[in-house]
Amino acid sequence: MSTLGLICTMLTPENMALKSAAEASGASLKIIRDEQQAYLLAGDSIFNGLNVALARSSSFTRSVYLSKLAEEAGVPVINTSHAQSLCGDKALTSAFLMKKGISTPKVLLAFSPASALQAIESIGYPAIIKPPVGSWGRMVCKVNDRHAAEAVVSLKDSLGHYTDKVYYVQEYVDKPQRDIRVFVVGDEVAFSIYRKISESSSTSFITNLNHGGTAEPFELTPEMKELVSKTVSALGAGIYGIDLIEYPDGRLGVLEVNHAPEFSKSAGPNTPRVAEKIVQFALAQARQ
Repeated sequence: MSTLGLICTMLTPENMALKSAAEASGASLKIIRDEQQAYLLAGDSIFNGLNVALARSSSFTRSVYLSKLAEEAGVPVINTSHAQSLCGDKALTSAFLMKKGISTPKVLLAFSPASALQAIESIGYPAIIKPPVGSWGRMVCKVNDRHAAEAVVSLKDSLGHYTDKVYYVQEYVDKPQRDIRVFVVGDEVAFSIYRKISESSSTSFITNLNHGGTAEPFELTPEMKELVSKTVSALGAGIYGIDLIEYPDGRLGVLEVNHAPEFSKSAGPNTPRVAEKIVQFALAQARQ
């Protein structure tokens, strides 16, 4: 019988569903709460006996560190620390997608207020400024003119975190009031949805479900499936939330790839089935 590790910060609805799916599979489950202890940098006994682990920490930093420690202990982790590092930092994600020839919006990276304003002017208005590391659409700003750009850049420059000194400037895509979330397990699509901007939302472009966006089941077109397949092939099989964006001229692009995607709101009543797929995929990767 395999032992599955669940590395998490708290028992979210997704992690509760994964816990139930693991118990139903007959596997032994060990929950590792990332904040509840200190960890040896080599040979920590907490990873002893694990055959495979799922990385579901709420924190990108904690997730990468603990995944790397588990891997050094010989435990396969889903997703790998390498895939997490690529997906958890939007700048690295964009650079990776561009290198692999995968369509994605244009991005410029800057490290000072002056060069950030130059980047925004180069991209053209409107432009998007977002933190390279973050989730739930937090601190994502659309700047429509120079005055807005100066205000946002000045605010970011006054903040204390080192990532606030990294200016990720992305072209604005005038999408049709929605984007597409594709949830991948292994190398297969588990489900796909439109994420639509809520009519009551205070924003005019953020589709995130935690910002009031709404989910609607959607069947991918062959072109979308091909783009998703190309992205997963480049990253390696795993658990991903791939966000696709539709350009006004009909082209498609990959906006982001999430390495520990939430799924209870988007999958709805199918949440247990998705959790079962994840657990089955994880156990198939278990070391013997």
